[in-house]
Amino acid sequence: MSKRALPGRSALMGMGILLALLGVVLLFSPVAVGNLVVRLVALVLVVTGLAQLVQALRAASATQRAVSGVLGAIVAGVGVLVWFNPQVGSGFLTALLMIFFVLNGLWKIFSALRYRPARGWTWLLLAGLVSLVFVYLLWTQWPLAGAWAIGVLVGLDLLLTGLALILLARAIGKVGGSDDLHTISL
Repeated sequence: MSKRALPGRSALMGMGILLALLGVVLLFSPVAVGNLVVRLVALVLVVTGLAQLVQALRAASATQRAVSGVLGAIVAGVGVLVWFNPQVGSGFLTALLMIFFVLNGLWKIFSALRYRPARGWTWLLLAGLVSLVFVYLLWTQWPLAGAWAIGVLVGLDLLLTGLALILLARAIGKVGGSDDLHTISL
């Protein structure tokens, strides 16, 4: 395996610190963060729908105008619905969050397995398993889990992933004292 196949110690440490700090910030106000995310998604949907409506006006054929116009109106309408009824958006985002945590958890587990020669690899494995536990917790509360779940679970996930990357970076530093992973026998 080439020495650049995996990120070095300093990249892991920097990303770990950034993610851990962001996770702590999210944990201080999970409901506000969850509501902000729902509002942001609503705004993106409205802007996307309006852009599609403008595209409909520029379309060459009547069929393209009709399809773009209908899709644009639907997307913008969903955005307005989510803006004025954040619970709908929160339930939808919670479902998307479950999908994200499954994929993110599996990615962390497989990445941890790639770092097995380093002492701190088990922390990344644990962070992946915790992501899968979050999916279970969300599933058992869905659709009742709302903005608080988005803020708390994303905050915890970022904090745990950040700590895992920091510990992994420290372990890599102890192996060879350099930023290159070629000192670890892969």
